[in-house]
Amino acid sequence: MNFSTHRILPWLLFLGCTFTVTLSGCDRAASKEKKTLRAELRAALHERSYDKAAELARRLLKLNTQDNGSWDRLVQAQFGLRDLAGVKQALEEWRHTVSKPSSNLDEYTGDLAFEQHDLPGAVESWKKVLGVDPKSIRVLEKMARAEKTQQHWTEENTAWTTYLDVQESAMARINRALCRRRLHRWHDAFEDLKRAQELAPDDPEVQRVGKLFEQMGKFLADIREVDAALAMSPNDPGLLTDRALIFLRSADYELALEDSEAATKLGPWGVRPKLFQAIALIDLGRSDECEQLAVQKFIRLETLTTEFLETISRLDSEISVERSNAELYVTRAWQLNEIGQPALALQDAENAVRLDQKSAGACAECSYALRKLGRVPEALQQIKRATELDPNFGTAWQYRGELEMERGETLSAIESLSHALDTSQTVIALQKREQCYRRLGLLVKAEQDHRALEELNARTPK
Repeated sequence: MNFSTHRILPWLLFLGCTFTVTLSGCDRAASKEKKTLRAELRAALHERSYDKAAELARRLLKLNTQDNGSWDRLVQAQFGLRDLAGVKQALEEWRHTVSKPSSNLDEYTGDLAFEQHDLPGAVESWKKVLGVDPKSIRVLEKMARAEKTQQHWTEENTAWTTYLDVQESAMARINRALCRRRLHRWHDAFEDLKRAQELAPDDPEVQRVGKLFEQMGKFLADIREVDAALAMSPNDPGLLTDRALIFLRSADYELALEDSEAATKLGPWGVRPKLFQAIALIDLGRSDECEQLAVQKFIRLETLTTEFLETISRLDSEISVERSNAELYVTRAWQLNEIGQPALALQDAENAVRLDQKSAGACAECSYALRKLGRVPEALQQIKRATELDPNFGTAWQYRGELEMERGETLSAIESLSHALDTSQTVIALQKREQCYRRLGLLVKAEQDHRALEELNARTPK
Protein backbone atom coordinates (compact mmCIF):
# COMPACT_ATOMS: atom_id res chain seq x y z
CA MET A 1 0.00 0.00 0.00
CA ASN A 2 1.38 3.41 -0.94
CA PHE A 3 1.12 6.43 1.31
CA SER A 4 1.60 9.90 0.08
CA THR A 5 4.39 12.03 1.56
CA HIS A 6 1.98 14.43 3.17
CA ARG A 7 0.42 11.55 5.12
CA ILE A 8 3.81 10.02 6.34
CA LEU A 9 5.52 13.26 7.43
CA PRO A 10 3.25 13.98 10.42
CA TRP A 11 3.96 10.50 11.82
CA LEU A 12 7.70 10.98 11.50
CA LEU A 13 7.51 14.33 13.23
CA PHE A 14 5.45 12.79 16.02
CA LEU A 15 7.91 9.94 16.56
CA GLY A 16 10.91 12.34 16.55
CA CYS A 17 9.34 14.57 19.16
CA THR A 18 8.50 11.60 21.33
CA PHE A 19 12.13 10.33 21.15
CA THR A 20 13.51 13.78 21.97
CA VAL A 21 11.20 14.17 24.94
CA THR A 22 12.23 10.72 26.19
CA LEU A 23 15.96 11.51 25.92
CA SER A 24 15.46 14.87 27.59
CA GLY A 25 13.65 13.17 30.45
CA CYS A 26 16.49 10.63 30.86
CA ASP A 27 19.10 13.41 30.94
CA ARG A 28 17.15 15.28 33.58
CA ALA A 29 16.84 12.12 35.68
CA ALA A 30 20.58 11.36 35.36
CA SER A 31 21.47 14.96 36.15
CA LYS A 32 19.25 14.90 39.22
CA GLU A 33 20.87 11.64 40.40
CA LYS A 34 24.37 13.11 39.98
CA LYS A 35 23.39 16.26 41.84
CA THR A 36 21.98 14.21 44.71
CA LEU A 37 25.05 11.96 44.86
CA ARG A 38 27.41 14.94 44.85
CA ALA A 39 25.53 16.58 47.70
CA GLU A 40 25.62 13.34 49.70
CA LEU A 41 29.32 12.94 48.92
CA ARG A 42 30.17 16.44 50.13
CA ALA A 43 28.21 15.82 53.31
CA ALA A 44 29.92 12.45 53.91
CA LEU A 45 33.37 14.02 53.56
CA HIS A 46 32.38 16.88 55.85
CA GLU A 47 31.17 14.35 58.45
CA ARG A 48 34.31 12.23 57.93
CA SER A 49 32.19 9.25 56.91
CA TYR A 50 34.94 8.11 54.60
CA ASP A 51 33.57 4.62 53.83
CA LYS A 52 30.31 6.16 52.68
CA ALA A 53 32.14 8.90 50.76
CA ALA A 54 34.26 6.35 48.89
CA GLU A 55 31.17 4.38 47.84
CA LEU A 56 29.35 7.52 46.67
CA ALA A 57 32.41 8.61 44.66
CA ARG A 58 32.53 5.21 42.94
CA ARG A 59 28.85 5.49 42.05
CA LEU A 60 29.47 8.89 40.49
CA LEU A 61 32.39 7.52 38.50
CA LYS A 62 30.16 4.82 37.03
CA LEU A 63 27.99 7.62 35.69
CA ASN A 64 30.98 9.58 34.34
CA THR A 65 34.52 8.18 34.37
CA GLN A 66 35.92 11.49 33.05
CA ASP A 67 34.80 13.51 36.08
CA ASN A 68 37.93 14.89 37.82
CA GLY A 69 35.84 15.96 40.81
CA SER A 70 34.65 12.43 41.56
CA TRP A 71 38.19 11.03 41.31
CA ASP A 72 39.35 13.85 43.58
CA ARG A 73 36.77 13.02 46.25
CA LEU A 74 37.45 9.28 46.00
CA VAL A 75 41.12 9.92 46.76
CA GLN A 76 40.17 12.25 49.64
CA ALA A 77 38.00 9.51 51.13
CA GLN A 78 40.75 6.92 50.85
CA PHE A 79 43.25 9.26 52.48
CA GLY A 80 40.69 9.68 55.25
CA LEU A 81 40.51 5.90 55.62
CA ARG A 82 44.34 5.75 55.68
CA ASP A 83 44.05 3.29 52.81
CA LEU A 84 47.29 4.19 51.04
CA ALA A 85 47.10 1.16 48.76
CA GLY A 86 43.64 2.30 47.71
CA VAL A 87 44.93 5.83 47.16
CA LYS A 88 47.73 4.55 44.94
CA GLN A 89 45.33 2.44 42.85
CA ALA A 90 42.83 5.30 42.47
CA LEU A 91 45.57 7.69 41.36
CA GLU A 92 46.79 5.24 38.74
CA GLU A 93 43.25 4.68 37.43
CA TRP A 94 42.59 8.42 37.42
CA ARG A 95 45.80 9.08 35.44
CA HIS A 96 45.01 6.39 32.83
CA THR A 97 41.26 7.01 32.55
CA VAL A 98 40.78 10.77 32.38
CA SER A 99 42.00 12.41 29.21
CA LYS A 100 42.72 15.74 30.92
CA PRO A 101 43.28 15.10 34.65
CA SER A 102 43.34 18.12 36.96
CA SER A 103 46.52 19.28 38.72
CA ASN A 104 45.07 17.82 41.93
CA LEU A 105 46.22 14.44 40.64
CA ASP A 106 49.85 15.55 40.94
CA GLU A 107 49.19 17.14 44.32
CA TYR A 108 47.71 13.92 45.69
CA THR A 109 50.58 11.95 44.15
CA GLY A 110 52.91 14.16 46.17
CA ASP A 111 50.78 13.68 49.29
CA LEU A 112 51.00 9.90 48.88
CA ALA A 113 54.76 10.04 48.43
CA PHE A 114 55.04 12.16 51.58
CA GLU A 115 52.98 9.64 53.55
CA GLN A 116 55.28 6.89 52.30
CA HIS A 117 58.34 8.91 53.42
CA ASP A 118 59.47 9.50 49.85
CA LEU A 119 60.16 13.18 50.40
CA PRO A 120 62.10 13.83 47.16
CA GLY A 121 59.24 12.20 45.23
CA ALA A 122 56.70 14.36 47.04
CA VAL A 123 58.60 17.55 46.25
CA GLU A 124 58.93 16.53 42.58
CA SER A 125 55.15 16.01 42.26
CA TRP A 126 54.29 19.25 44.04
CA LYS A 127 56.66 21.16 41.75
CA LYS A 128 54.50 20.00 38.84
CA VAL A 129 51.47 21.57 40.52
CA LEU A 130 53.35 24.83 41.06
CA GLY A 131 54.29 24.78 37.40
CA VAL A 132 50.57 25.09 36.66
CA ASP A 133 49.60 27.22 39.66
CA PRO A 134 52.68 28.94 41.13
CA LYS A 135 50.55 30.77 43.69
CA SER A 136 49.05 27.71 45.37
CA ILE A 137 49.82 28.51 48.99
CA ARG A 138 48.55 25.09 50.05
CA VAL A 139 51.19 23.35 47.93
CA LEU A 140 53.88 25.89 48.84
CA GLU A 141 53.29 25.11 52.51
CA LYS A 142 53.56 21.37 51.82
CA MET A 143 56.79 21.98 49.92
CA ALA A 144 58.24 24.03 52.77
CA ARG A 145 57.40 21.41 55.39
CA ALA A 146 58.85 18.60 53.26
CA GLU A 147 62.10 20.54 52.83
CA LYS A 148 62.18 21.14 56.59
CA THR A 149 61.80 17.42 57.27
CA GLN A 150 64.80 16.81 55.01
CA GLN A 151 66.71 19.63 56.72
CA HIS A 152 67.03 21.44 53.41
CA TRP A 153 67.07 24.84 55.05
CA THR A 154 67.85 26.91 51.94
CA GLU A 155 65.05 25.24 49.97
CA GLU A 156 62.64 25.62 52.89
CA ASN A 157 63.48 29.32 53.12
CA THR A 158 62.77 29.71 49.39
CA ALA A 159 59.39 27.97 49.73
CA TRP A 160 58.28 30.18 52.64
CA THR A 161 59.51 33.28 50.81
CA THR A 162 57.44 32.35 47.76
CA TYR A 163 54.46 31.70 50.03
CA LEU A 164 54.84 35.16 51.61
CA ASP A 165 55.10 36.77 48.18
CA VAL A 166 51.59 35.41 47.55
CA GLN A 167 50.04 35.90 50.99
CA GLU A 168 51.17 37.48 54.26
CA SER A 169 50.83 35.08 57.17
CA ALA A 170 52.03 34.90 60.78
CA MET A 171 52.36 31.13 60.38
CA ALA A 172 54.66 31.49 57.36
CA ARG A 173 56.64 34.27 59.05
CA ILE A 174 57.28 32.24 62.19
CA ASN A 175 58.29 29.19 60.17
CA ARG A 176 60.67 31.24 58.04
CA ALA A 177 62.11 32.77 61.20
CA LEU A 178 62.87 29.30 62.54
CA CYS A 179 64.31 28.28 59.18
CA ARG A 180 66.54 31.36 58.99
CA ARG A 181 67.72 30.60 62.51
CA ARG A 182 68.92 27.25 61.14
CA LEU A 183 70.80 29.18 58.46
CA HIS A 184 72.19 31.50 61.17
CA ARG A 185 70.65 34.49 59.45
CA TRP A 186 70.03 36.06 62.83
CA HIS A 187 68.93 39.54 61.73
CA ASP A 188 66.46 38.19 59.16
CA ALA A 189 65.12 35.65 61.64
CA PHE A 190 64.44 38.29 64.27
CA GLU A 191 62.77 40.51 61.66
CA ASP A 192 60.39 37.69 60.69
CA LEU A 193 59.59 37.07 64.35
CA LYS A 194 58.84 40.76 64.86
CA ARG A 195 56.43 40.75 61.90
CA ALA A 196 54.74 37.56 63.13
CA GLN A 197 54.25 39.15 66.55
CA GLU A 198 52.60 42.15 64.86
CA LEU A 199 50.26 39.89 62.89
CA ALA A 200 49.33 37.40 65.63
CA PRO A 201 50.64 38.40 69.07
CA ASP A 202 48.38 35.92 70.88
CA ASP A 203 49.22 32.90 68.71
CA PRO A 204 50.76 30.15 70.95
CA GLU A 205 53.44 29.24 68.41
CA VAL A 206 54.41 32.88 67.94
CA GLN A 207 54.71 33.23 71.70
CA ARG A 208 56.77 30.02 72.02
CA VAL A 209 59.23 31.09 69.33
CA GLY A 210 59.34 34.57 70.83
CA LYS A 211 60.56 33.11 74.14
CA LEU A 212 63.14 30.97 72.32
CA PHE A 213 64.51 33.98 70.45
CA GLU A 214 64.45 36.15 73.57
CA GLN A 215 66.66 33.62 75.38
CA MET A 216 68.93 33.30 72.36
CA GLY A 217 69.28 37.06 72.14
CA LYS A 218 71.18 37.05 75.45
CA PHE A 219 73.91 34.92 73.87
CA LEU A 220 73.83 36.32 70.33
CA ALA A 221 77.14 38.15 70.62
CA ASP A 222 78.91 34.95 71.69
CA ILE A 223 77.19 32.98 68.92
CA ARG A 224 78.25 35.47 66.27
CA GLU A 225 81.84 35.35 67.52
CA VAL A 226 81.98 31.57 67.08
CA ASP A 227 80.15 31.91 63.73
CA ALA A 228 82.98 34.16 62.54
CA ALA A 229 85.62 31.68 63.68
CA LEU A 230 83.79 28.82 61.96
CA ALA A 231 83.63 30.82 58.75
CA MET A 232 87.43 30.55 58.74
CA SER A 233 87.55 26.92 59.99
CA PRO A 234 84.18 25.30 59.15
CA ASN A 235 85.32 21.77 60.03
CA ASP A 236 86.72 22.49 63.47
CA PRO A 237 84.97 20.11 65.93
CA GLY A 238 86.15 22.15 68.91
CA LEU A 239 84.51 25.32 67.64
CA LEU A 240 81.31 23.46 66.77
CA THR A 241 81.23 22.03 70.29
CA ASP A 242 81.83 25.48 71.77
CA ARG A 243 78.82 26.77 69.85
CA ALA A 244 76.76 23.74 70.89
CA LEU A 245 77.46 24.67 74.51
CA ILE A 246 76.26 28.22 73.89
CA PHE A 247 73.07 26.91 72.29
CA LEU A 248 72.50 24.62 75.29
CA ARG A 249 72.86 27.59 77.61
CA SER A 250 70.40 29.56 75.49
CA ALA A 251 67.94 26.60 75.62
CA ASP A 252 68.04 26.11 71.83
CA TYR A 253 68.38 22.34 71.96
CA GLU A 254 67.77 21.78 68.24
CA LEU A 255 70.75 23.88 67.22
CA ALA A 256 72.83 22.41 70.06
CA LEU A 257 72.05 18.93 68.77
CA GLU A 258 72.89 19.92 65.20
CA ASP A 259 76.31 21.29 66.16
CA SER A 260 77.22 18.49 68.57
CA GLU A 261 76.28 15.83 65.99
CA ALA A 262 78.45 17.58 63.39
CA ALA A 263 81.33 17.82 65.88
CA THR A 264 81.06 14.11 66.71
CA LYS A 265 81.27 13.18 63.03
CA LEU A 266 84.27 15.44 62.44
CA GLY A 267 86.05 14.49 65.67
CA PRO A 268 84.86 11.04 66.84
CA TRP A 269 87.63 11.00 69.46
CA GLY A 270 85.95 13.84 71.38
CA VAL A 271 83.79 13.20 74.43
CA ARG A 272 82.45 16.72 75.02
CA PRO A 273 80.23 16.76 71.88
CA LYS A 274 78.73 13.39 72.87
CA LEU A 275 77.83 14.74 76.30
CA PHE A 276 76.25 17.85 74.75
CA GLN A 277 74.44 15.72 72.18
CA ALA A 278 72.92 13.64 74.98
CA ILE A 279 71.87 16.72 76.96
CA ALA A 280 70.14 18.13 73.87
CA LEU A 281 68.40 14.82 73.15
CA ILE A 282 67.10 14.64 76.73
CA ASP A 283 65.70 18.16 76.56
CA LEU A 284 64.08 17.33 73.20
CA GLY A 285 62.34 14.31 74.75
CA ARG A 286 64.56 11.78 72.95
CA SER A 287 66.45 10.38 75.95
CA ASP A 288 66.24 6.81 74.64
CA GLU A 289 68.82 7.76 72.01
CA CYS A 290 71.42 8.47 74.71
CA GLU A 291 72.23 4.77 74.96
CA GLN A 292 73.74 4.86 71.45
CA LEU A 293 76.16 7.51 72.73
CA ALA A 294 77.06 5.50 75.87
CA VAL A 295 75.80 8.41 78.00
CA GLN A 296 73.63 7.97 81.11
CA LYS A 297 70.19 9.58 80.80
CA PHE A 298 70.45 11.59 84.01
CA ILE A 299 73.10 13.97 82.69
CA ARG A 300 72.19 17.68 82.84
CA LEU A 301 74.19 20.73 81.85
CA GLU A 302 73.74 22.37 85.26
CA THR A 303 75.47 19.40 86.96
CA LEU A 304 78.67 19.89 84.93
CA THR A 305 81.02 22.31 86.64
CA THR A 306 82.98 24.97 84.79
CA GLU A 307 86.18 23.21 85.88
CA PHE A 308 85.00 19.91 84.41
CA LEU A 309 83.95 21.52 81.11
CA GLU A 310 87.30 23.27 80.78
CA THR A 311 89.23 20.10 81.63
CA ILE A 312 87.31 17.85 79.26
CA SER A 313 87.69 20.44 76.49
CA ARG A 314 91.43 20.51 77.03
CA LEU A 315 91.67 16.70 77.06
CA ASP A 316 89.61 16.41 73.86
CA SER A 317 91.95 18.91 72.22
CA GLU A 318 95.10 17.11 73.41
CA ILE A 319 93.77 13.71 72.32
CA SER A 320 92.98 15.11 68.87
CA VAL A 321 96.73 15.69 68.51
CA GLU A 322 98.07 12.69 70.48
CA ARG A 323 95.72 9.82 69.65
CA SER A 324 98.20 7.22 71.00
CA ASN A 325 98.77 8.80 74.40
CA ALA A 326 97.37 6.29 76.90
CA GLU A 327 97.74 8.62 79.86
CA LEU A 328 95.40 11.18 78.29
CA TYR A 329 92.67 8.54 77.97
CA VAL A 330 93.24 7.46 81.58
CA THR A 331 92.85 11.05 82.77
CA ARG A 332 89.68 11.54 80.73
CA ALA A 333 88.29 8.21 81.98
CA TRP A 334 88.82 9.44 85.55
CA GLN A 335 86.91 12.64 84.77
CA LEU A 336 84.05 10.66 83.25
CA ASN A 337 83.91 8.23 86.17
CA GLU A 338 83.75 11.21 88.50
CA ILE A 339 80.62 12.63 86.81
CA GLY A 340 78.91 9.22 86.70
CA GLN A 341 79.42 8.31 83.05
CA PRO A 342 80.92 4.82 83.38
CA ALA A 343 80.16 3.60 79.85
CA LEU A 344 82.14 6.44 78.28
CA ALA A 345 84.83 6.07 80.96
CA LEU A 346 85.15 2.37 80.17
CA GLN A 347 85.67 3.14 76.47
CA ASP A 348 88.54 5.48 77.30
CA ALA A 349 90.06 3.14 79.89
CA GLU A 350 89.94 0.14 77.55
CA ASN A 351 91.50 2.25 74.82
CA ALA A 352 94.29 3.17 77.23
CA VAL A 353 94.85 -0.52 78.06
CA ARG A 354 95.15 -1.31 74.34
CA LEU A 355 97.71 1.47 73.97
CA ASP A 356 99.66 0.55 77.14
CA GLN A 357 99.06 -2.91 78.59
CA LYS A 358 101.20 -2.05 81.63
CA SER A 359 99.13 0.98 82.65
CA ALA A 360 97.91 0.40 86.20
CA GLY A 361 95.83 3.58 86.00
CA ALA A 362 94.00 2.31 82.92
CA CYS A 363 93.15 -0.96 84.68
CA ALA A 364 91.94 0.94 87.75
CA GLU A 365 89.66 3.18 85.69
CA CYS A 366 88.30 0.09 83.91
CA SER A 367 87.52 -1.36 87.33
CA TYR A 368 85.74 1.76 88.58
CA ALA A 369 83.61 1.92 85.44
CA LEU A 370 82.81 -1.80 85.43
CA ARG A 371 81.64 -1.68 89.03
CA LYS A 372 79.29 1.21 88.28
CA LEU A 373 77.94 -0.77 85.34
CA GLY A 374 77.18 -3.72 87.65
CA ARG A 375 79.97 -5.92 86.28
CA VAL A 376 81.63 -6.59 89.65
CA PRO A 377 83.59 -9.82 88.85
CA GLU A 378 85.24 -8.06 85.90
CA ALA A 379 85.84 -4.99 88.05
CA LEU A 380 87.66 -7.10 90.67
CA GLN A 381 89.77 -8.75 87.97
CA GLN A 382 90.84 -5.36 86.60
CA ILE A 383 91.69 -3.85 90.00
CA LYS A 384 93.78 -6.90 90.87
CA ARG A 385 95.64 -6.37 87.63
CA ALA A 386 96.20 -2.72 88.62
CA THR A 387 97.76 -3.68 91.98
CA GLU A 388 99.93 -6.28 90.27
CA LEU A 389 101.23 -3.71 87.80
CA ASP A 390 101.88 -1.13 90.56
CA PRO A 391 102.23 -2.60 94.08
CA ASN A 392 102.45 0.95 95.51
CA PHE A 393 99.11 2.04 94.00
CA GLY A 394 97.37 2.80 97.31
CA THR A 395 94.05 3.93 95.80
CA ALA A 396 93.82 0.72 93.80
CA TRP A 397 94.53 -1.42 96.87
CA GLN A 398 91.81 0.40 98.81
CA TYR A 399 89.31 -0.07 96.00
CA ARG A 400 90.28 -3.72 95.71
CA GLY A 401 89.61 -4.15 99.42
CA GLU A 402 86.17 -2.54 99.07
CA LEU A 403 85.25 -4.91 96.23
CA GLU A 404 86.48 -7.91 98.21
CA MET A 405 84.37 -6.80 101.16
CA GLU A 406 81.28 -6.63 98.93
CA ARG A 407 81.94 -10.21 97.83
CA GLY A 408 82.37 -11.42 101.41
CA GLU A 409 86.12 -12.08 100.96
CA THR A 410 86.95 -10.51 104.33
CA LEU A 411 90.50 -11.85 104.82
CA SER A 412 91.50 -10.76 101.32
CA ALA A 413 89.90 -7.37 101.95
CA ILE A 414 91.96 -6.91 105.15
CA GLU A 415 95.14 -7.71 103.26
CA SER A 416 94.29 -5.26 100.44
CA LEU A 417 93.27 -2.49 102.84
CA SER A 418 96.48 -3.03 104.81
CA HIS A 419 98.48 -2.53 101.60
CA ALA A 420 96.55 0.69 101.01
CA LEU A 421 97.26 1.92 104.56
CA ASP A 422 100.95 1.10 104.21
CA THR A 423 100.98 3.55 101.29
CA SER A 424 98.82 6.25 102.85
CA GLN A 425 96.44 6.39 105.79
CA THR A 426 92.94 7.39 104.68
CA VAL A 427 89.67 7.63 106.56
CA ILE A 428 87.92 5.20 104.20
CA ALA A 429 90.63 2.53 104.39
CA LEU A 430 90.66 2.63 108.23
CA GLN A 431 86.85 2.53 108.41
CA LYS A 432 86.66 -0.43 106.03
CA ARG A 433 89.40 -2.44 107.75
CA GLU A 434 87.81 -1.80 111.15
CA GLN A 435 84.54 -3.21 109.75
CA CYS A 436 86.38 -6.30 108.45
CA TYR A 437 88.05 -6.93 111.83
CA ARG A 438 84.69 -6.69 113.60
CA ARG A 439 83.16 -9.16 111.12
CA LEU A 440 85.84 -11.67 112.14
CA GLY A 441 85.52 -10.90 115.85
CA LEU A 442 89.03 -9.40 116.02
CA LEU A 443 87.90 -6.64 118.35
CA VAL A 444 91.36 -5.60 119.60
CA LYS A 445 92.54 -4.90 116.06
CA ALA A 446 89.20 -3.20 115.34
CA GLU A 447 89.68 -0.89 118.31
CA GLN A 448 93.22 -0.08 117.17
CA ASP A 449 91.90 1.01 113.81
CA HIS A 450 89.11 2.95 115.50
CA ARG A 451 91.64 4.92 117.62
CA ALA A 452 93.82 5.52 114.56
CA LEU A 453 90.75 6.82 112.76
CA GLU A 454 89.94 9.24 115.60
CA GLU A 455 93.55 10.53 115.61
CA LEU A 456 93.44 10.97 111.81
CA ASN A 457 90.19 12.89 112.02
CA ALA A 458 91.61 15.07 114.78
CA ARG A 459 94.59 15.99 112.59
CA THR A 460 92.43 16.67 109.52
CA PRO A 461 91.46 20.37 109.19
CA LYS A 462 87.71 20.94 109.47
